[in-house]
Amino acid sequence: MGRWQAVEAAQLAAFALARLLNRDDGAERLELFLASPAVQDGSGAAADVDIAELLEEDPRLTYRAGELLDADVLMVLSAGMSKAKRAAARREAAVAIVWFLGFYNLLDSIARGRLPFARIARLGFRADDALLPLDQVQALDRYLDALSPDLSMGQFEKLMRHRIRTLDPLPADPEAPRRNRKVQLERCDDDSGILALTGPIDVLDALYQRTRATARAIRRGELSALGLQIDGEPVASGAFDGLRLDERTISHLMFDLLAGSRPQTQLRTRATVDDVDATLFDGAVFGGAAGGSSRADGGHGVGGEGGGEVIDVLCPTDGVWLRKQAAVHVTVPASTLLGLDDSPGRVANDATLSAQKCREIAAHATSWVRILTDPVTGVVTDDIALTYEPTAAMRRTVRQKWRTCTAPGCSHPAESCEIDHIRSFSHLDPATGGPTTIENLHPLCKHHHQLKTAGVIRVRKVAADELEWVLPMGVETTSVPAPIGDTRDVTDPRDLIGRAHEADGASAPEARGGAGARGRASAADSTESEADGRAAPSGRVKVAPPLSALPQDALPPF
Repeated sequence: MGRWQAVEAAQLAAFALARLLNRDDGAERLELFLASPAVQDGSGAAADVDIAELLEEDPRLTYRAGELLDADVLMVLSAGMSKAKRAAARREAAVAIVWFLGFYNLLDSIARGRLPFARIARLGFRADDALLPLDQVQALDRYLDALSPDLSMGQFEKLMRHRIRTLDPLPADPEAPRRNRKVQLERCDDDSGILALTGPIDVLDALYQRTRATARAIRRGELSALGLQIDGEPVASGAFDGLRLDERTISHLMFDLLAGSRPQTQLRTRATVDDVDATLFDGAVFGGAAGGSSRADGGHGVGGEGGGEVIDVLCPTDGVWLRKQAAVHVTVPASTLLGLDDSPGRVANDATLSAQKCREIAAHATSWVRILTDPVTGVVTDDIALTYEPTAAMRRTVRQKWRTCTAPGCSHPAESCEIDHIRSFSHLDPATGGPTTIENLHPLCKHHHQLKTAGVIRVRKVAADELEWVLPMGVETTSVPAPIGDTRDVTDPRDLIGRAHEADGASAPEARGGAGARGRASAADSTESEADGRAAPSGRVKVAPPLSALPQDALPPF
């Protein structure tokens, strides 16, 4: 098995590098990858290598190898890896390239059966952690390949780690933490999520310490230290001595402080404030007075150099723009919403949401949209969602059906994808081109949309819920939507409403199905609600009411 893995890795790397060298700039890109600070010319002097360009982004070798892989190559690789995600295809191909160019001797020994595959399996990550350039990786390869094959894995690991410490890593980039700062959200399947901040340690440590100190002051009742006031008067020191103000733990208070905070940053305008449209900065504070030295970003938010006004931009908490740009989409079966069963719902990126959490969110949703699913497959049908604007409704239905970009291997969320015509629309003669209908639309991320427009990739619809793609080199693959509906119990949606009201001791109202519901008695029904992320007013606690307590106009429109 190990021998085949080594051969497959070599073949994968050779394919990727051959595709790269077929590009006009392929040789130049490969030369930059092969370059390192220790490269020397024939005279012994250092070669002319732009190290600043070499280290401009992530210096890890596997990351740089992944940058050699263009989108068309990744699509072909994804199709050949049982439709793996593009990120997974990139990672596997990048590791193969590092093995092929950096650990060639070990890879060859494994392919010949002289060494076990375990000796190379983790080497790429070890080289990344040590920030070794390619020439140092090749030196490590020669040393490790010369070791006795009779060594145990424990002995081999110790010698490898010791050798790595004797090599010269790439110089540290002091600007990397600031340049690579980011926020990432991971949605879990237990109604929880993980929000991770990556950035300069001094900024993050200061944020953590401030939040922890505030939480501890609340826990101890030391409110006077926080500068709080009651009826306009400062809180006296020791006013709450001996009293427990809150039952929350330090960790709970820290979370609530951060989750309830209002994010802000600073911008520097290139023109004077008089030349800036004031409506663009509604609620902003000019001159930097609001930020002060306590800003969480540690001053990293200001962009640009020189003149111009500094503007403190505060994240809005309400308004039409926020509801459109920061809505939380939750898809929940109608039977769950009506309390007839506990089938789970879905939040963005298809993370599972418990029935109880779905009902809590639905009780305060600002809008409702009905999505019909096929009772057999559970896939969203090509019926327009019931909204007032047909164009928005078509986009919503297409995105709910496919959930992600339809290009092979791409997992870009459909919410931020462009809506593309499968059969191209003709602007010169619309009657001869593809129609603007649900059946002829699908979501494509901007990158793959451009590839399709350029003719690098092609797509056609071969069935109601199946797309066939033709990728570079004639590789063909298909895309199908994943089911979101529950197919276990097909019930007329109007029957669900009647049963729910009977359970509440009320008579069933007249069904409000409307034109969109005709001919769909056998369809399973799901409802999507939106919460705009607005914070609840201070001091109020929202509790989801039972179905019988909701007014009739608060029920979803189906």
